[in-house]
Amino acid sequence: MYAIIEDSCRINGEEVQTFGRTVDYGNTLIEVEAGTTGFRGGCDRGKGARAYLSLDVYQGDFLFSPITDDNGRVTGIEIACCGDDALMSLAESLDFAMKAFIDQCTDEADR
Repeated sequence: MYAIIEDSCRINGEEVQTFGRTVDYGNTLIEVEAGTTGFRGGCDRGKGARAYLSLDVYQGDFLFSPITDDNGRVTGIEIACCGDDALMSLAESLDFAMKAFIDQCTDEADR
């Protein structure tokens, strides 16, 4: 079993509860942190949900690059990795983040 660390961050003035863990698989080590406010009934910055995802790689063969549009504005990220351990660590990290998002959205819907 692994330890889950609770924290928070601010996104556009809104407090977001986050959950993090260390993914230590073979020769890779990733700190993943994810959280959301849950659904808020809006599709824009004013009323909509906030979400946060962080992947911090301490060990392993990874490449993180921004994706930009024709005007140079960052519109996404691309992630590449090499090795079976890196693949499994990335998959576990994204799975943890997805579960954190879904749990927080489900908790909101139950209230």
